[in-house]
Amino acid sequence: MRNVSGLIVFSLLLTACMAGGGSAAEQSGSDIRIEAGPRLGAPRATHQLVAAGEGRLLAIGGCVRSGCEAGPASATVDVIDAQSMELVGSGNLLVQRIQPSAAALPDGRVLVFGGWVDGRVSATSEIFDAASGKSLAGPAMAAPRNAPAVVRLADGRILIAGGYDGSDVRSDAEIFDPATGHMTVTGSFGTARSGATATLLTDGRVLIVGGGRPDRAPTRALASAEIFDPKTGRFSPAGQLAQGRYKHGALRLANGDVLIVGGSDARDYDGKLRSVERFDVAASRFVPAGHLAAPRFKIADGLLLLPGNKVLVAAGDTAPEIFDVASGTGARLDYDLGGQWNYMTVVRADAHTALLAGGYREGRIEPTDQSWIIHLPKG
Repeated sequence: MRNVSGLIVFSLLLTACMAGGGSAAEQSGSDIRIEAGPRLGAPRATHQLVAAGEGRLLAIGGCVRSGCEAGPASATVDVIDAQSMELVGSGNLLVQRIQPSAAALPDGRVLVFGGWVDGRVSATSEIFDAASGKSLAGPAMAAPRNAPAVVRLADGRILIAGGYDGSDVRSDAEIFDPATGHMTVTGSFGTARSGATATLLTDGRVLIVGGGRPDRAPTRALASAEIFDPKTGRFSPAGQLAQGRYKHGALRLANGDVLIVGGSDARDYDGKLRSVERFDVAASRFVPAGHLAAPRFKIADGLLLLPGNKVLVAAGDTAPEIFDVASGTGARLDYDLGGQWNYMTVVRADAHTALLAGGYREGRIEPTDQSWIIHLPKG
């Protein structure tokens, strides 16, 4: 294991947006410890970070050059041992992919698909096996897709819905079945959308939130949401957010509700959001849930649920923050990430450890090969 003497212990800083009353210790909760993680095999942003089988974390593809451009490393996969947090190997994709989508399969392999390949949005997929470090061609999707809503269903199948095809946003959806290796067309959104979030509910349905048309003018950010029922293969309306948003984050809370965090309105960089909303599953409606300490977007892969009804919001600013669901307030960690990183990815290695990796520096669009090991509080 890595020498823990270099750990930096962080206390949460109260910000001006914090509600009054209570001591810092009462409002911040347990400390989080963070240390520098392994250097990735290449700078990466708009990549994927996936917990695969047999204790492996995989950093997959992405842009590797300034300007978020492709390079040979866009066709590589870094293999990180989840226990030692060391870079232990690498593998190769079949093609260079910027902003690929990925989903772990029940057998430990990873489905990698879509994104930008050779300057165009791709309809191809491949299945990466960390044991061999190689990919095999998977089935073609029904359409090219960048930034679709993706989630693994309760039965292990992968829902892939909407996205941007290089010309406009899409409303159609399909499902990859790892048992057959086939893609099958399913229902369609009521409203075409890209950059939406997909969250598996406790009853096996999927909540699709926001998104819109962030990829071309005129941009638009949707306040609408839909629910996919895998039993019927249909999407149905699921209420309205108070704020239209895309490039936001979402995660399911311990009580089954879904927290919707940050993002941007149609102004993109100039419209970053601090607002947080919650989908009340029992009431089937969205309710206001508070505000982050800092506005953040491009954070879809940058959230983790913590003990005590708190959420780590790791991406989208120069420091992570902890959002307290009960109080509806965020508090920044007293830690400088060395840049305001967008498209960072975070994934759990085990119950008490997570890895935060990559991203690009806002303004200069410079991908980084840095990662950070996050030691989470025990519940």
